[in-house]
Amino acid sequence: MQNIPGYGRGGITILKEYKRITVAENCHGCFACEVACKQEHSLPVGPRWIRVYPDMREVGGQWRLSYFVTECGRAAPAPCQLACPAGLNAWHYVSLASQGKFKEALEVIRKTTPFAGVLGRVCTRPCELDCERGKVDVPVAIRALKRFLADHEMQSGREKATPVKQTKDSQVAIIGSGPTGLSCAYDLIRQGYPVTVFETDERPGGQLRYGIPENRLPKQIVDDEIGYIEELGVEIKTNTPIKDLSGVLSQEYQAIFLAAGAHLSQKMEIPGEDTEGVTYALDFLKRLNSGQKVTLGEKVAVIGGGNTAVDAARVALHMGVKEVSIIYRRSRAEMPAMAAEVEEAEREGVKVDFLAVPTRILSKGNQLTGIECVRMELGEYDASGRRSPVPVRGSQFNVDIDNLLVAVSESVDKAMLPEGLKSTERGTVHVNPHTLQTNVVGVFAGGDVVTGPRDVVGAIAAGKEAAVSIDRYLSGMDLREDRSTTARVLREVTKGDSIRTVTALIDEKKAIAEAKRCLNCGVCAETLENGLQTACVNACPSHCIYYRDIWEITPKTGPYL
Repeated sequence: MQNIPGYGRGGITILKEYKRITVAENCHGCFACEVACKQEHSLPVGPRWIRVYPDMREVGGQWRLSYFVTECGRAAPAPCQLACPAGLNAWHYVSLASQGKFKEALEVIRKTTPFAGVLGRVCTRPCELDCERGKVDVPVAIRALKRFLADHEMQSGREKATPVKQTKDSQVAIIGSGPTGLSCAYDLIRQGYPVTVFETDERPGGQLRYGIPENRLPKQIVDDEIGYIEELGVEIKTNTPIKDLSGVLSQEYQAIFLAAGAHLSQKMEIPGEDTEGVTYALDFLKRLNSGQKVTLGEKVAVIGGGNTAVDAARVALHMGVKEVSIIYRRSRAEMPAMAAEVEEAEREGVKVDFLAVPTRILSKGNQLTGIECVRMELGEYDASGRRSPVPVRGSQFNVDIDNLLVAVSESVDKAMLPEGLKSTERGTVHVNPHTLQTNVVGVFAGGDVVTGPRDVVGAIAAGKEAAVSIDRYLSGMDLREDRSTTARVLREVTKGDSIRTVTALIDEKKAIAEAKRCLNCGVCAETLENGLQTACVNACPSHCIYYRDIWEITPKTGPYL
C-alpha cells in the first residue's frame, strides 16, 4: 500500500519514531555532526538542524567543560509526506526528479496513486504548507513537479501497464468511478482481487470528469490515468446505476465499496429560485464537460465561495460573458476556495463581492432579471469556528443579471443510495470511522458520500483506507489491528493561501532545478529504516551519538498503540 515506515500490515499505520542517543561525556565539540548534517541536507547559509553547545558547570567543586548536542526531530518521514492525506512519499520522488530520474520518480508516485497528472493540477497542496524549505524561503513546488512528471511521460509516450494476475477468489464491487472509488480499485487490483466498478454516468471519472473545467484538468489526463487503472485489470461498467446492494452481493461479489460521491446541489431556499435562468453550478459544469451546448447572457452572477463557484465563474468568463461576479456571504479570509484560484479569477476579470447574500430572485414573466441582496457583517463565532454573517439592516441592493449560477454546497442524493444503509443527520452514509464499514455486512463506504464534499487528495485517501479494510475483511483479519484511525483521511486540508503559485514547470532543466531545492528531509528516516545510521552519526569521531527506534527504548503494548 503506502511506503510509510511503520508498524502493521498495509495502509496508514503507526509511524516509527527514532530518538538520538547522546553520550555527552564523549563529545569534544568538534562540530563534525553539524557539518555533516548541513552537507547531507544541502542546507543554505544560516539554518542548522543540529547544534553543539558548550556546557560549563561545577562538578565536585571543580568547573567542568562538556558539550550539549541538541535533539533532532527530522529522523522521521518527511513533513511533506506526513501532511499528505494519501501518504504520498513526496520527498522520494522529488529526490529522484532532482537527479533527472523522471521515470523512477513517477513510479514512486504510482506506488501510492495513479493520479499524478490529476493531483499535479488540482491538489490543495498540504505538502507544500509543511515543506521545510518554506522555513528558509519558499516551499518546493511539489504539485508542479508531480504535473511535470506526468506530462513528461505522456509526451514521450506511456508504456501500457502490465495486467495484474488475479490471485484472490473474492470479488469486489465498487459503486462510483470518482477518485475515491478508483483509488480503492487501484489498490485492490494490485493485491490480486478481481474488481468491478459500476458507474451511473456514460463515462468514468466522477467529479474529475464532470465537475472540474477543462482549463484546470484536461480530460486527456483523466482518460489516460483511468486507462492505466483499466490496463491493470479493473473492469469499469458505465451506464450502470446500482440501488440494490443485495442484488450485487448475490452476484458473487463478496464485498462492496460505496463511493457514489455528493452530486446534489443544495438550494438557497429563497423566493423565485425556480425562475428560468437560475442554474446550479455543478449541473452547468457537467453539461459543458459532457459536450452539451450552454448559452449564457452578458451578465452572470455566481453564488458561493468554494472551488466550484470559482470554477463556474472562470468558465463563464472564458465563454465570452462580459460581466461575471461572485457573491459570497463571508469575508475573503473565510472563503473556502483555494486562494490562488480566487486570485487568478480576479486577474482574469471576475469580480468578487464579499459579505453579501441573495434574498430574492427578481424576474419578469418567469425570466430572471436580477437578484435582491443584502449586506452582511460578521457576528459571533458559530460551531464551525467562524464568525456568523449577520444581515445589516437597510442594506438591500439589487444586481441586474441575465443568468445566475448557484454553488452554495453539494450534498448526497439519497435517491441514488441503495436501500438499507444507515445515514447521518447530514444525510451522508453512516460508517465506522476506523474501518469505513456500514451497517450492512460486507458493505463499506467512503469519500464524499460519507464526509460531504472534499478535495481530490482527501477522496483518494478515503479510497485507499477502504481498500485496507476490504482486504482485511475478505482475509478474515481484524479490521483495526495495528492501524491508526482515519483521522488523517477525514482531516480538513487547508486552502494553502500562503503558498506561492507555480502551476507548471515547462522543461527538464527547470524541473531539476526546482527539485534540487528540496532539503532531503526524508533521507534520515530512510537510512534508519534500512538498518543504517545517519550522516551525523557516521561523521562523529567520538562515537557519542547514535539513533535507536523509540519503541526499543520504551516498549509499548496493545494492538492499537
